[in-house]
Amino acid sequence: MDRMKVEEALSVVWEEREKGVFDKASISSKIKEHIGEDNIDELVKAHYILIDNSSIKFTESGEGIARDIVRRQRLAERLLIDVLEIGRKEMDSSACAFEHILSKEVEESICTLLGHPQECPHGFAIPPGVCCEKAKDLIESIVTPLSKLSAGEAGKVVYVLTRDHPQLHKLMALGIVPGVAISVHQISPSFVIQAEETQVALEEDVASQIYVKKLRANKR
Repeated sequence: MDRMKVEEALSVVWEEREKGVFDKASISSKIKEHIGEDNIDELVKAHYILIDNSSIKFTESGEGIARDIVRRQRLAERLLIDVLEIGRKEMDSSACAFEHILSKEVEESICTLLGHPQECPHGFAIPPGVCCEKAKDLIESIVTPLSKLSAGEAGKVVYVLTRDHPQLHKLMALGIVPGVAISVHQISPSFVIQAEETQVALEEDVASQIYVKKLRANKR
């Protein structure tokens, strides 16, 4: 079987499952519409899916492949929209080609660059990867949102969790990037911080998306 067509067909099964559609006829129609042919029987023979009373279910291996391809596709969409500023029309065609050539290492690098986004531009969930779990463990163990710091406390930026592209660029332009030490001057009515030589006022919702590792008092 053609690997690319198998991956695309399995991604269709995944997407239809998200919508609550499991019946063979509907999914077969969607697959044919997407890749130009219905390869349901081939997917069954390859043990990627099972059909039980006309209802399609993934096997463990089939679900793993589908999860990976859907994750890569949705990360590619976020990269094209958030970083490269590609229009949505061009994004759809570009992401489909992009998803098939991303290695696991590149996929995780893109995910980290984007701040481990949870949704694609269409609002569908991006299956989390190993890098997302590591980031979650790190955040829960030693890293805290800037919004949790008190006046007089300091921290070093390790992470910016935002999918808002203009906001991300604004923070970068202000010098709020990973590795920069910041100190909190006040927390109300807005957060006022010192980032290197720049003093910045932030709304609480913005401060909550900047994750820092606390530093001892007066340490830069």
